[in-house]
Order: sequence, then C-alpha cells, then structure tokens
Amino acid sequence: MFRLLNIEWEKLRTYRAFWVMVILYVFVLFSMIFAVPALLDYIAEHAKENLALKAFKAIVFNFPDIWQNITFVASMRGFIKIFLAILVVIFITNEFSFLTVRTNILNGMSRGEFVAGKLQVIFFLTLLSTLAVFLAGLYLGLTQSPVRSLSSVFSKMHYLLAYFLEVFTYLTFALLIGVLIRKTGFSVIVLLLYLIIEPIIQYYVPEDYDKYLPLNAMNHVIWSPNTSLIKVKTPEFNMDFQEFISWADAGVCMLYAGLFTGLVYLYLRKKDL
Repeated sequence: MFRLLNIEWEKLRTYRAFWVMVILYVFVLFSMIFAVPALLDYIAEHAKENLALKAFKAIVFNFPDIWQNITFVASMRGFIKIFLAILVVIFITNEFSFLTVRTNILNGMSRGEFVAGKLQVIFFLTLLSTLAVFLAGLYLGLTQSPVRSLSSVFSKMHYLLAYFLEVFTYLTFALLIGVLIRKTGFSVIVLLLYLIIEPIIQYYVPEDYDKYLPLNAMNHVIWSPNTSLIKVKTPEFNMDFQEFISWADAGVCMLYAGLFTGLVYLYLRKKDL
C-alpha cells in the first residue's frame, strides 16, 4: 500500500497544477459554505422579516442537523466536487500523455497495482474534501448553533460518511472517463457534458428507475437538507425531508464505485498501453 502511495506522491508532489487545483477546490468549497450564513445576514439586513431570517439561519446551522445540511450543499450535482473530478481527469490522462503508465508497467508494476495507486489518490482526495466539510461544519455549528452539547455535535455525523461515499464514487467515474478517453481536454469536456446529458436521458427513463442513473444514484444518498425544527406540513405547503440515509441508496452508490473501478481495470488489462 505505502509503496504505491509513495510512487503516486513522487509523481504529484512537484506537479504545480495539481496543488493549484486542490487549493482552488478547498477555496471554492469554503467560500460556498461560509457564503450561506453571510448571505442570510445580508438578506436579513435588507428585509422586513429579518427576525424570521435570523431564526432560519439558526435552524439551518443548528447541531446536529448541520451535518446533513452542509453535506447536502457540498455534494450537489457536479457543483463543487467537479473541481476534484477535473483534477482526477488531469492526473490520470497525464499518465498516458507522458507515457508514465507504460514506464510503470515495464518496471514491474501490474495493471492492478496501477489502478490501486490511483484509487489511493482518489481516497485521500475524498478524505481531504470530507475533512474540509467537517471543519467548516464544526466551525459554523459552534458559532451559530445554540445547542453545543457533545451528543448534539456528534449526532448525525454519519452524513459525513455518506458524503465521503458520494465524492469517492464520483471521482471513480471521473477516473473511468480519463482512462477511456486519455486526452485531458476531451475528458474534461465529456465530464462536463455528462452533467447535461444525464438529465436528458432521465427524461426518457421511467420515473421509478431514473434514480438509478449514475449521477442520480450518487446524489440520492443525501437528497435533501433537513432540520427537526422546519418540518412543515400544511395543505398549502408540503415538502418531504430526508430523515435517514437509506442503505439501498448507499448500496447502489457503492455498486457504481465498484463498477467504475472494475471497468477501469478491465480496460487497462485488455488495452495495449
């Protein structure tokens, strides 16, 4: 494990574009998360119902519901995590552009080890993203939530695990695109175009099955924000909020991660590098 990780580290540690993209991703992620309370404050200052908005702000960032709300925002379809996906596309297509994949294989690395090394990079990128969301949620919760007991802070943190699963699966999808196309520009274009293509496909898929499309399946693990204080059920307003993480939804997401990884391995095994 550490041998493969060390090989990947040697490739990436001096790669400036990699670190620029990582910093840009963290900056955009934090900017998006921290912009929400600032935006609510701004609207409250210029609105007549400022007390209601301030109450809503306290509700959204209240422990323990903040973990579901913040992971929902961070995992929205191809919005922030697209930066990480582009990063994965760049580092895998560079392997083919600079023929390092061929060099690794000639030096004794198996195709399985090559894929495992890439999955380790994806794992640590996902871990970085999850840690960033955790730190942002912890800070916002401690500064905004009126409830700060240990039980409330650590309750519902399983949504961070669900977020980890979503991002990891999405990055394996980006890995598959990069391996199949091999050209950085075309791979990024396909990655971005698929954000448009899947909703078009969804239009022709029966409603009971559209949630099994790849991006829908990833985004259905955490499909709505929620808080115990805004369950509104009236004839005029009726909205469902996610109450728990479905094992079925998480299972479908994991199946896609396994499928994408398996396809990458089979393609590299059959293809002349």
